Amino acid sequence: MKKLSVGACLTCLAAVLAIVAFISYSSNVGGEGYYKDAVVSNFPLFVWGGVACLVVALVLNVVSKGKVIELISGVLRIGAPALLAFALMNLIAGRIDGLGYIYFSNADVAREVQTAANLGSAQTAIWSMALLGVATLVAVVAAFFSLRGKEQ
Repeated sequence: MKKLSVGACLTCLAAVLAIVAFISYSSNVGGEGYYKDAVVSNFPLFVWGGVACLVVALVLNVVSKGKVIELISGVLRIGAPALLAFALMNLIAGRIDGLGYIYFSNADVAREVQTAANLGSAQTAIWSMALLGVATLVAVVAAFFSLRGKEQ
């Protein structure tokens, strides 16, 4: 029986965090508040591309062995954090103006803008960014570890 390696565990964690970040983003776009229906272009493409790279790298290492498989897996494990980082940059770029408007408006505008729905929407956007940032960092760290576990 094979033991799961540190790299495999971290890769799975990165994929799960990216999926949770996407769910948070989806609830942000679908919910009430400032960001209702405010989609970020290419965000789903980058997130799901990064998740797909992580999953394919894991599956390739479980299914077969060889230098070519290791090379492809390595490229996928380097590409995944890049895609997740692009998604994070797009999300930040799409949300930063609204966050500044909600949190840093003058006192007169703040009374009108800082409603419960808008503050909730802003918090969800921040959580999405944080989760995606952590997923990106975990994916970067996972790339330094092997996906192959030790034989028992």
